[in-house]
Amino acid sequence: MAVSGTRLENDWLTLSQASELLGVHPATLRQWSDEGKINLFRTPGGHRRFARSEIERLLHVLPVRGLGLSAFVASETVERTRHDMPVVLQHQPWMQRLDAEQRDRWRLAGRQLVGLVAQLTVNAAPTEQQRSAAVSLGHVYGQLLGQAGLELPDAVLNFLFFRDSLVETITDLPSTTGLDRDATLATIRRVNSVMNDVLRIMMDSFGEEHAG
Repeated sequence: MAVSGTRLENDWLTLSQASELLGVHPATLRQWSDEGKINLFRTPGGHRRFARSEIERLLHVLPVRGLGLSAFVASETVERTRHDMPVVLQHQPWMQRLDAEQRDRWRLAGRQLVGLVAQLTVNAAPTEQQRSAAVSLGHVYGQLLGQAGLELPDAVLNFLFFRDSLVETITDLPSTTGLDRDATLATIRRVNSVMNDVLRIMMDSFGEEHAG
């Protein structure tokens, strides 16, 4: 018996529909399907389709892949920034002034900052080690942005773009993981506290770079 178009539309979801229902970035869902963590079929045109029943099942078990909360935050934030950052940076002349070594330091600092924020989702308060890591990252960002020839307001705006991606991931935790509102707010406060440390040191290092 032929399956009606309406029934097919109700039973199967596009990538954007499924990711919106789950509350994760489409790139995250694409990765899960590529890793075989979620079943799908492809249309003759190569587009992914996800069974509605499978997506609804996942709503009750997120974060999936057996990851803890901190690992989920790290994974989701990486996907957000990987998707959004190139759109913002591709028209920034300063990025082209960084040599290969400096770009590697930029990417490493970004990964370390994501990891630091992910740790803060499960800690009651920032540790001395995490505060020290924030200071080190602030120095790296200040030096790199200073070497790229930015003015301080532009350097701050570029840092805040990255910070916003981190905070947005945490703000979505009630819908993506079921974390309660109070725990989410507490996490945001911890993250903002440490990000303030990074930003303060970044501005100090930026000034030193220009003075030198």
